[in-house]
Amino acid sequence: SRENGAERELIPPSPFTRPAYNLGFIVVRRSVISNNRKDLARLVPLSDTPLGLTREGVQQTLEPFVARHVGKHDPSWVAAVSARRRAARKKLFRRLLRQERREGTEVFREYDKLWRRLDFAGYAPQEKRTEGEPWEWGDDAMFAHSFGGARVRLLYLMRAIEWLQPASVLEVGFGNGVNLLPLACRFPHIRFAGLELTESGLAQAKAVQEQAQLPLALQQFSPEAPRQLDAHRAIELRQGSATDIPFAENSFDLVFSSLALEQMERIRPQALSEFARVTHRHTVMLEPFRDTNRTGLPREYILAWDYFRGSIGELKTHGLYPVLASSDMPSEAWLKPCLVVCEKRSAGSP
Repeated sequence: SRENGAERELIPPSPFTRPAYNLGFIVVRRSVISNNRKDLARLVPLSDTPLGLTREGVQQTLEPFVARHVGKHDPSWVAAVSARRRAARKKLFRRLLRQERREGTEVFREYDKLWRRLDFAGYAPQEKRTEGEPWEWGDDAMFAHSFGGARVRLLYLMRAIEWLQPASVLEVGFGNGVNLLPLACRFPHIRFAGLELTESGLAQAKAVQEQAQLPLALQQFSPEAPRQLDAHRAIELRQGSATDIPFAENSFDLVFSSLALEQMERIRPQALSEFARVTHRHTVMLEPFRDTNRTGLPREYILAWDYFRGSIGELKTHGLYPVLASSDMPSEAWLKPCLVVCEKRSAGSP
């Protein structure tokens, strides 16, 4: 809605302000997910990136995790998207009524539980999945499993590393290690390290490190073949928070995250400042920047779950200057990640 010419949005209110109610929804201050195109970064298609990827190659990477392809007017796909929208609106309404904010303790509990129950065997590509959630890529719609998205993002990370040629890499929020472990085996000449908030995620990754070779499921999950099957044993793994990364300034040529900043809205400025502090050259972020989630279901979903709302443009305030941004990838219908590669520059750089 609009009031006095200013766009307004449904967002969780500050605990220090009293919201106004309007037909069961809360109308609050100017949106933090702007629709103003002047705020948006220029996003390039996959064919214009230096990653050497094709649409056919990316789709092939995802395909083992696709249950079926459908049209966007297919009743089953429309129904699934509508169900997601209803769930997001219900969640948003409940969050606003209770004035809840997604704090670090909630994120820790949710993901500590998730990493405890996930089995790496499930990452192995299958000939045909029987179940999936609504996914899309441009005009194409499909039902796919979330592990397919993880595999696609890992492919983008591998190609970004090939392009940037770092000698040292840190992943912030490595989860159970599903990115870091295959990356180390794909690039055995690179020094890898990882930081994870949860005890269970760290334990899962360390259990894999104890194995003489990368497990077969992760070998198969890797979108590009490992070059050294025991290189994962050399990764330096630590537990900690992105607000206080336990490495010295300029420790790594590359710092990256993949759907980790997504969970850090409450600590966004501190986390981004830490990314900038510990990188010497570049950052790579595969995250749901507001540039690609400002309308429709993605907008409602981010507000409902109180997810990351940072823009690509704000990265410059942390000394991180975008040199590549692309959202050209398959994604869930309710959340659109964007690949953003930044170069670290000193204050006052153009």
